Amino acid sequence: MRLKNKVAVVTGGGGGIGEGIVNCLAKAGANVVVADVNLKNAIKAAKAAEKKYRKKTHAILVDVSKTASVEKMFSETLKKFGRLDILVNNVGISGTIGLPFDKNTDDEWLKILDTNLVSVFRTAKAVAPHFRNQKSGRIISIASIAGQMPGPMKPAYSVSKMGIITLTRILAEEFALFNVTVNAINPGLLYTPLWEKLSHQHKERFPEEYGKMNDYDIFMKRTLELTPLKRPQKPEDIGNAVVFLASDEASEITGDVLQVNGGVIRH
Repeated sequence: MRLKNKVAVVTGGGGGIGEGIVNCLAKAGANVVVADVNLKNAIKAAKAAEKKYRKKTHAILVDVSKTASVEKMFSETLKKFGRLDILVNNVGISGTIGLPFDKNTDDEWLKILDTNLVSVFRTAKAVAPHFRNQKSGRIISIASIAGQMPGPMKPAYSVSKMGIITLTRILAEEFALFNVTVNAINPGLLYTPLWEKLSHQHKERFPEEYGKMNDYDIFMKRTLELTPLKRPQKPEDIGNAVVFLASDEASEITGDVLQVNGGVIRH
């Protein structure tokens, strides 16, 4: 097993891409801490992975917008497992998609940036002393194609995801001093609860084009329009990429952005 006896923390691990990452890490041999703002979802995902892959899991309630909550997540992980090798920053929210720029509110902008981007700063800052003493570790953050192909009607989300990419490159240089790699992944289009929300917003914003379509049909229409491979990705596709970046085979990769999006981003 590529990650035998490693310990991983996955934020936003209670569903969607996060749950796919949890499953792939456990399948690869890691013990996994499933951290989520919804403890019920975290417990469900943790139990399912433990039952299927016979690895130890632990569910933790975390609010990544609170420094104390982030610090508690790591202290509880170290108390439970005695070590930490892999941090996956997966938490993300979209906010309201489809509004003209001047209709966005300060509060929503700040919430999106705090949840998606500042949270990566918080987790990296909190885990740094441990990784520095350990002289090893992996930090993997989930960005988005929206960060590299920004468009109208989703400004805060796009800015937050581009920020993750820039922060990843900054952290890669600093964490390299103690043998820790820092990378990001750009997922493509996945039919997760986040995309269900986006589909609803597409219908509300563009009723003439999408009003008579169901959520999944809207998702597939956008997938076919944007993706050269003409198919959506699955949470496990992102999870497999996380496993690779967390493995010894990727020990010389840092400061990079792995494109797992069916060719939407080709550079």
